[in-house]
Amino acid sequence: MAEGPVPTVDTHVHLWDLGKWQYAWPTPDLKPLWRNFYPADLQAAMGATPVQNIIVVQVLNDSTKETEWVLELCEKHPFLAGVVGWVDLADPKVESTIDRLASSPYFLGARYILDFEADDWLGRTDVQNGLSVLESKGLTYDLLIRTRHFRYAKEVVAKFPKMKFVVNHLAKPNIKDGVMEGWREGMEKLSRFPNVYCKLSGMVTEADPEHWRVEDLRPYVQHVLQCFGPDRCMFGSDWPVCRMANADYPDVHQALTQCLDGCTSEQKEAIFGRNAVHFYNIKTLKSH
Repeated sequence: MAEGPVPTVDTHVHLWDLGKWQYAWPTPDLKPLWRNFYPADLQAAMGATPVQNIIVVQVLNDSTKETEWVLELCEKHPFLAGVVGWVDLADPKVESTIDRLASSPYFLGARYILDFEADDWLGRTDVQNGLSVLESKGLTYDLLIRTRHFRYAKEVVAKFPKMKFVVNHLAKPNIKDGVMEGWREGMEKLSRFPNVYCKLSGMVTEADPEHWRVEDLRPYVQHVLQCFGPDRCMFGSDWPVCRMANADYPDVHQALTQCLDGCTSEQKEAIFGRNAVHFYNIKTLKSH
């Protein structure tokens, strides 16, 4: 097969319309986020960054309506390459819901915001029944976890070895206070499972939002790279949430680029695109 240009992919962006649904998050006190964000806003924010393809990740945690809306947006905007949506994994009829969403080539997998649930939610039998349906369809699952969820995440990724999982936001370490203990060990244990990847995303909002520096992020990126290797790490901007740390799209793209200054050009191409295409099996790519 002829070598074509390496695609660039941002694996973690949110779009929302506050007038359409009742979101549990964001809330009105989060002023940089309390407005609508549409594809045109995203394109304007991306500026001159080289990113060509965007994966949109769910925010609404109690309905598939947002997922359906973003799937429709993908049909209209070629740079939107896919959606990580929401499904009720505990629903006995979850298979029909997944089949309906997966009839779109843009539906790549599912995510659930665990902060709304008990810490052991991933260990529930009904939830794992839903995960088994995702696995049977060749779909992925985004793990939005924190340090307290590591034990449950480890059990679930071991139970579904044929399913691809990706940790969101490095499992949200306490970068602001430079805390590594507990997080460091948990990430290393999760990385032992070859079906688990990690998004290099959401770091600036875990650092000091007013005074974050690239050097604050670097030890966390380096640890993840050491554990998972460059072939299981992916770039995610977490736009527009990054705005909570006075950072816009080019700022977070540049911050990760600087954190990867010890990587080869081939490794950077993997992190900024190739790994995402493989992980999510993206069917619709914009390559130029």
